[in-house]
Amino acid sequence: MPGAELEPPVALAKLDPDLMAWLLGNLFDLRVPDYHHTRAQTIDVWVQVPRTHHTVSMVLFCNLDDRPLLAVVLEVQRGRDRTKWRTWKLYVAHLEAELNVNAALVVYCPDPAVARWYKNMFECEGISLPLRPFVFTPDDVPLVADVQVAQAHPALVVLSAICHGDHAEVDDMFPALAEALRSLGSKRAILYYDVVLAGLPAAARARWEAFMTTTVGYEYRSEPLRKLAALHEPEEARGQRRAVLGVLDERGVPVPEAVREQVLSCTDLAQLDIWLRRAVTATVAEDVIRG
Repeated sequence: MPGAELEPPVALAKLDPDLMAWLLGNLFDLRVPDYHHTRAQTIDVWVQVPRTHHTVSMVLFCNLDDRPLLAVVLEVQRGRDRTKWRTWKLYVAHLEAELNVNAALVVYCPDPAVARWYKNMFECEGISLPLRPFVFTPDDVPLVADVQVAQAHPALVVLSAICHGDHAEVDDMFPALAEALRSLGSKRAILYYDVVLAGLPAAARARWEAFMTTTVGYEYRSEPLRKLAALHEPEEARGQRRAVLGVLDERGVPVPEAVREQVLSCTDLAQLDIWLRRAVTATVAEDVIRG
């Protein structure tokens, strides 16, 4: 299950290698050769010492005859690692020699400070073989809320949601994200849905699941990830949410979708306890969640 085992951007590159062409063209203004298809491929880079460097993800852009036209290596870096100054060169040099093709190195850094550190490291090459890594951060990825764009580029809208997961504006993307999943068909959508859940912060993930449950009416989430999420969420919080909505339902108080979504996305036990006490006497659901 790619979404649960890999870094989300890497999982997306494996699900849709064309995402790399979009990133190179739109974030770095780099023209990708006209290609017939893409394919993901893993290559182990051997050196004389008994050690293998594993590239995180590698995409080949190929012509009609399946001959590689361009290779792209994708790595995710969350911290500073000075050894990358040489191992990244090893990746690129090996690919270019092995496949007789130009190779680009794309690096995703969730932390802008880490991204700046890597960029600075490669600006001072001295007499060493130069390397130009294409480093990007969440701020470089646009927020995609347009339904038509999302349907045309599902992997892009998933990456966009992950990059903007800490921002309140991510909720504006939910309708487009849902349509992107629907356009994939149920079997492929499950894989993308798992990437969304793996990449979103806890608060945004809860709001997204509430949106899917209350607005779309069903979940794409695969059974293994559903079980994993259940293990990490306290049973008490789930019970409190059910209790708040159950009391309102029992008393015949209508619950608008916006209120239901807010209750279902709440993980704060103290807040849920307040809402439960209000639900016992509230005449309208909005009074339960008032400030």
